[in-house]
Amino acid sequence: MRNTFLLTLLAVLLPCSACFKPGQAVTQPPISISISSNSSQLSIGQTVDIAAIVYDQSSRGVTWTVAPVNFGTLGNETYSAQTLTASATYTAPSYVTSSTTVTITATSITNPNISSSVSFHFSPITLSLSNTNTSLPVASQTLSPGQQASLTVNISNDTSGKGVTWSVSPTGAGTVAVEFADVAVYTAPASVSSPTNVTVIATSVADPTVTTSVQFTILPTGAGPNVTMLYVNGGPIPGSVYPDQAFTSVTICNPGGGTCQTVNGVLVDTGSYGLRILQSQIPLLKLPVITDALGNTLENCDALPDGSFVWGPTSTADVYIGGESASSQTEISVPIQVISSANNIVPEGCSNGGVDDNTAQLLGANGILGIGPEPTDCTLSGVNYCDGSTQSAPPNIYFSCPSTGCATAAAPVVVPASQQVSNPISFFLSDRNGFIMQLPSVSGPQDSALGTLTFGIGTESNNNLVNATIFTLDANDNFTTSLNGQTFSNSSIDSGSSAILFSSSMPICTVYTSFYCPSSTTNFVATNQGATQGEATVDFTVENASDLFSTNSTDAVFGTLGGPAPSSASCQGNASCTFIWGLPFFYGRTVYAAIDGQPVPSGTPNAPWWAY
Repeated sequence: MRNTFLLTLLAVLLPCSACFKPGQAVTQPPISISISSNSSQLSIGQTVDIAAIVYDQSSRGVTWTVAPVNFGTLGNETYSAQTLTASATYTAPSYVTSSTTVTITATSITNPNISSSVSFHFSPITLSLSNTNTSLPVASQTLSPGQQASLTVNISNDTSGKGVTWSVSPTGAGTVAVEFADVAVYTAPASVSSPTNVTVIATSVADPTVTTSVQFTILPTGAGPNVTMLYVNGGPIPGSVYPDQAFTSVTICNPGGGTCQTVNGVLVDTGSYGLRILQSQIPLLKLPVITDALGNTLENCDALPDGSFVWGPTSTADVYIGGESASSQTEISVPIQVISSANNIVPEGCSNGGVDDNTAQLLGANGILGIGPEPTDCTLSGVNYCDGSTQSAPPNIYFSCPSTGCATAAAPVVVPASQQVSNPISFFLSDRNGFIMQLPSVSGPQDSALGTLTFGIGTESNNNLVNATIFTLDANDNFTTSLNGQTFSNSSIDSGSSAILFSSSMPICTVYTSFYCPSSTTNFVATNQGATQGEATVDFTVENASDLFSTNSTDAVFGTLGGPAPSSASCQGNASCTFIWGLPFFYGRTVYAAIDGQPVPSGTPNAPWWAY
């Protein structure tokens, strides 16, 4: 259900010389190239997508070059005369012996004197941060006013032995004090009136272009190791806005310690289960793949309702979210999916003629953090449909593929639960039984919103179940929604959907066909009812999506988006139809989810359940 309704609002602005009225003389405009990349920084071995806006009436495009020659590789060079864009993918070398700045240049074929460039700096020195008290990698996390965090910097290839300097950005947002050559203590400001992002930076003295950092968010109240931030900010793709999508940061490491990479712009999705990361976002990691008895790779397929899918090997990784860890250093590594960057042959049982969302532009995110109320992507209400215990013919989720790749006609295979892509929360040491998701109330469109994701229910002083109604779930993890005399028995809560999705007679937008465009604001009152307990009404409003999107192209927060559910075409009067409470449902609410198979607070029903 999740991530089906991503909307890219991309505007390419051409100079006025591109516009003319009938009867005016059309003259050859000047050639111009404007280049950009999807990352301002690049590390050894990483890959970056570089794009150029090329204004040239001859439509001959550009040539791409790298200087120094052979320092890394360029590939996937494309040019579209229709959209006036050229693109290429640059992959940095896997190691360097000295500090080097590389420049990638797009040069006009029509006029070689016109070009545009982007540069990246590389150094043999590497830095990383860890928690001084645990020696575990440190990830973006929240702190209370006045709280301290002790950090250790790990330095490699610094032959000068000069070490690092420490700083805080923005200046004055707390202090950092050096205790030893490689240890510093950050102290948060004594008070803040609203969530405040602070970055603590360690900078190499020998090569000041080499830095490592960690972001802390200082919360007025409620911070803790089990709390991480949510960002509804349009997503990680420059020039594109993905409305009503909540993103967070996840730190992923090779099992057992060593190299780590923090991935921002990861979609938080309560409608799926398991962590899925684009391979292009973790190029420095060598995550071990899970194999079967024959040594074949266990490939995972996540098919989406819009016909697209993500495909890639099931791998094990150490995962850190906020101050929580799921790693071999604390208990066990987590099975995740690494979404393959290559356009591999995908079995028809997975692809079914759809598009492989294997880039950030296609996926609308750098990864997906599936935290729905199940432990694996094959489990529903205690039943595992992929381990052979329930059905001999498993669903099209796991495939065993030799090193040469899968066959088009490959059939799905049975996989034990321990090897299935898993909900990382269920691997945390103590806060593993669920989560609490909170986003502020919104009164109209706005460019962004900050929220929190708190791990555990009733396991800490900041995650108690307070004044919430619990809704139990049926065998398909659904509850029932009633609206305008119709009963929707397949109802769910899905933060990965950009709208509240249901069958309605409201007109669908002409351009934005994933949304409704009523002629006037429409108010609804629905009733949610759990399978065995829980009942409450929900007021919601649907406005014209085209009007909302046209107000401000940078807005990413909309509390009144509605759209047709996947089954809307044949849904009138059918009780088995779908009702999806997408991200607009979360604004102004505290939403709880208890994970199947985990212990629950005293006096509450067995998981899985939702509460709000």
